[in-house]
Amino acid sequence: MIALPTDDRPRLRWQQRVTYVDTDAAQVVHHASYLRYFEIARIEFLRAHGWDYAAWLAREQLGLPVAENWVKYRSPARFDDLLTVETWVAKATRASIRWEYLITRGAQRLTEGFTVTPCTTLDGAIRRVPRELLAVVLGATFDPSSV
Repeated sequence: MIALPTDDRPRLRWQQRVTYVDTDAAQVVHHASYLRYFEIARIEFLRAHGWDYAAWLAREQLGLPVAENWVKYRSPARFDDLLTVETWVAKATRASIRWEYLITRGAQRLTEGFTVTPCTTLDGAIRRVPRELLAVVLGATFDPSSV
């Protein structure tokens, strides 16, 4: 089970209205739509904390592609539900970032998951996650001596 962080690391709470295109024939959110919600949450997290991902990608020719996803579906979301997607970085190493997510509808936990994103060149070669990015995603929990 994904647990909300208890320290003061940066987090983002973002709201997503379920659109019809996100659902199946029964108007239940399709399982793959949650991965899109995770992706949006990662980019919005970076934006909210002052990191312009598009500019960094263009300037440095580096990115954070998805290497691993894990999702636990607890209860379905439906067309027109207002969801809260909460995201934070649970762990960051020299070469990758592990993002965690909790999706709720009101007080009900619907979906949780994580994504691992290595730092790579646009050709896929692994690179070190920039210290400046680690400082953004970990906030006060960032220990510069650990990288």
